[in-house]
Amino acid sequence: MKNVRNEIIIKALGDRVRVLRNNKKLSMEKLAELSGIDYRQLSYIELGQTDPSLSTLHALCSGLEISLAELMDSETLR
Repeated sequence: MKNVRNEIIIKALGDRVRVLRNNKKLSMEKLAELSGIDYRQLSYIELGQTDPSLSTLHALCSGLEISLAELMDSETLR
């Protein structure tokens, strides 16, 4: 089975989450609370150290009040 983990995309996704969080003037603690995820998990996502599940991405979108499509905008994940 081929390994499909893409470190560049994982890092870009973390950067995207950080930018969106900062644009909404949310601390990491507040976004984690709004999303219902652990603060450390959010930190690992923003640092590009973990490949978040679809459920986690959905929770982050809920906390950021954006759509999954907006989060995964292919123009910003390069």
